[in-house]
Amino acid sequence: MSLHSCQNTQGGPAMRNQSGFTLIELLIVVIVLVIIAAIAIPNINQANASYKLDTAGHSVAGLLQQARMQAVKTNLPAYAKYDNTGLVFVTGDPSLAYSSGNPDVALPAGLSFPATPPEHSQLDGYVGGTGQISANIAFNARGLPCTINTANPAVCLSTTTGYEWFIQNSSGSGWEAITVTPAGRVKSWRLTGTSASISTWQ
Repeated sequence: MSLHSCQNTQGGPAMRNQSGFTLIELLIVVIVLVIIAAIAIPNINQANASYKLDTAGHSVAGLLQQARMQAVKTNLPAYAKYDNTGLVFVTGDPSLAYSSGNPDVALPAGLSFPATPPEHSQLDGYVGGTGQISANIAFNARGLPCTINTANPAVCLSTTTGYEWFIQNSSGSGWEAITVTPAGRVKSWRLTGTSASISTWQ
């Protein structure tokens, strides 16, 4: 038998007889992919929202630390405040709006500072009493939180209570908190669960 005829017998005709995917097989593959995507996309969106919330909390906490250090460095009160656009910034006068050059952090789309926070007794205990929930957090020249003196912003009144800020995503399913203790310790928290009307923050 010649080499040519051997190749035809082993490779040529056998290869020509093989068929590709049928239409039904392709449809099954497409359906499986659609089902996987339908399951995965909500989880991806939730993970993305959770990441944005965590990042915002840490960014705002970092800005509060910056305000604290500014107060110590300049020997004057520094005020961190947020407006209704979700912009958080540091200023020397809490009555003023944001101006270019102020240290700032902008919340990503879908995040805001809500008027009504979730249950926060755990955070109250951490800051040493019912925390002040205010659009302004002030630090004095010693780096300690203080109460705004509206008559004279250059003088910050001492306080024995801490502050709490709350950030929520637009779906209402996620909360981040930023606390400032009377000693000036700044920390961000994530709401991880609610049981018997008591919220767990970590």
